[in-house]
Amino acid sequence: IPSMRGIFPIIFISIVASILYYLYNSSEEYAKYSEVLNEYRKERNDFLIKSSKSPLKDTNYKLEYYEPNVNFRVIARVTKNEKKDTIIMATSTGEIERFLDFALLDFKLGKSEYSMPVYKYLEGNNMGDLFFCFLDKTNDNSTYAGGRYIDIEFENAKRIELDFNKSYNPFCVYNEKYSCPIPTQKNYIDFEIKAGEKISK
Repeated sequence: IPSMRGIFPIIFISIVASILYYLYNSSEEYAKYSEVLNEYRKERNDFLIKSSKSPLKDTNYKLEYYEPNVNFRVIARVTKNEKKDTIIMATSTGEIERFLDFALLDFKLGKSEYSMPVYKYLEGNNMGDLFFCFLDKTNDNSTYAGGRYIDIEFENAKRIELDFNKSYNPFCVYNEKYSCPIPTQKNYIDFEIKAGEKISK
């Protein structure tokens, strides 16, 4: 029977090996995710510079982002609303825009749980598309005061990935002629989401 003195070094080595294995795999996962995310961001920047519908067309503007952070990549549970009311949201140009109150996304960020609405456009060029927007404590500091958006799609999915690293500024940030819906307090997250697109200082 091995002595306790001989067991402790074995236990210690096993713990260290487990920690190193975890750190290695975490760093490898982060590197792979960062590579994919940075390619996504590059494609978005290139598209905005070339698209005829973009306020950045034919400019050399470079979007600014927070560093990739896997902690802001969450799984959200989808609950479609049985009663889909019409929601009216104010816009940056003082107009209003109508949406369908389509579903709820339930997810956890840090130690808090959130239940936030997903809308569906009822009019305009985006009619039929889903719309997810949010406010947080970075607004009017390192991000746009009027909140940011995340593109999402789902049909009958019960769970989807909600990646705040892919959050972006509405077009009115770059050209005030664009009309952008303004999130309400229903869309507020009560801490700093240091992920996704920033504003240039």
